[in-house]
Amino acid sequence: MEFEEKFEKWMQLDCVLPEDLPNIELYMDQITTFLEEQLQNTKRYDEDKIFTKTMINNYTKNHLLPPSNKKKYSRNHMILLIYIYYLKNFLSISDIQHLLQPLTEGFYNEQKDLSFFDIYQEIFTLEHQHNDAIKESILGTFRKAQETFPDLKNEKEQTALQQFAFISLLGYDIYLRKQMIENIIDELYHTTESGKKKKK
Repeated sequence: MEFEEKFEKWMQLDCVLPEDLPNIELYMDQITTFLEEQLQNTKRYDEDKIFTKTMINNYTKNHLLPPSNKKKYSRNHMILLIYIYYLKNFLSISDIQHLLQPLTEGFYNEQKDLSFFDIYQEIFTLEHQHNDAIKESILGTFRKAQETFPDLKNEKEQTALQQFAFISLLGYDIYLRKQMIENIIDELYHTTESGKKKKK
């Protein structure tokens, strides 16, 4: 299978559509089951878990997630869990806490003019509009890597080195973007001498 064909398959990321988010309170096992079904294709291995009860309890203890209401979780809880799920792939729990705290403090209350759901819907739309630009960037990186080591006669060795170049370029891109995100968070929450981040 050609890379372009595989690429299209790899870029088909599972996500939770705004309209699919249940607007009723659910028990924890209902939440984990729903998110497991919605995001199952984002797992690298079948045995991986999207969320466990222990994870969710720990997020509450670490103040990433507001406490449940008599063991029931709202749509806002679920939105926060979705953000945590994606962000924890490249940010520390501390950074995620700092990033989500203003969101939770400013917009968690349903009486606000701009609801948590409105924010999720707008960010979701923005991300999916950005998909084409991301795809074109990755394809451009692949084509650049394919041009490396042109004088190598051994085709197998050339292919291996071109694959290594492609992965290295993707990794460098991820590294720079992660550095950018961390620097932005540090600008918002400067680091004290003790190493703890504190809001300006």
